[in-house]
This record gives sequence, structure tokens and C-alpha cells, in this order.
Amino acid sequence: MKEELETKYVPLIFSYHLMDNWHQYTQGNKSAKEYVAKFDEFSIRCSTINKEEQIQILSKFRVRLREDLRAELFARGVTQLGKDYALFKI
Repeated sequence: MKEELETKYVPLIFSYHLMDNWHQYTQGNKSAKEYVAKFDEFSIRCSTINKEEQIQILSKFRVRLREDLRAELFARGVTQLGKDYALFKI
């Protein structure tokens, strides 16, 4: 029902804009906590638009982190998004 309402009442251009913003979002000079919170918000808001696999979302999350944090995730062998979040104690 929710998907039907969104399809009917949410303009397609809004969906495109939201996805574009998510794809361009990087950590930059934000703290890990701020980055994770905003990434999670994008993930939730885009979930009805995009039915990506968890591995794709995890990849998107990691490649936009600062290099030192990305290296830490790989060193710990993190393969699940929830474990990424736990690493940052959020």
C-alpha cells in the first residue's frame, strides 16, 4: 500500500534527486557518527525506491569513508552493514 501511494503521489524527479544525493554523499570532514547517521537516513528514505542488495549498500558505505576508517573496516573483515555501524559505536 505504501509503495502504491508513493508511486502515485511522490514525483519521480524527487526520487531521482534523492538517489543522486545519496550516490554523491561522502564523509568528507564529517565525523564518523555524522556520516553514519546521514547514510542510514538516505538508506531508509531510498529503500522504497531502490531495492539494492546489502552487499551493494555496504560497498557504497565503505568507499565513501575516509581512507583510515575504510582500512579499519577491511582489517577487521567487516561484511555486514550493522557491524560497520557498531564499529563506530553508534
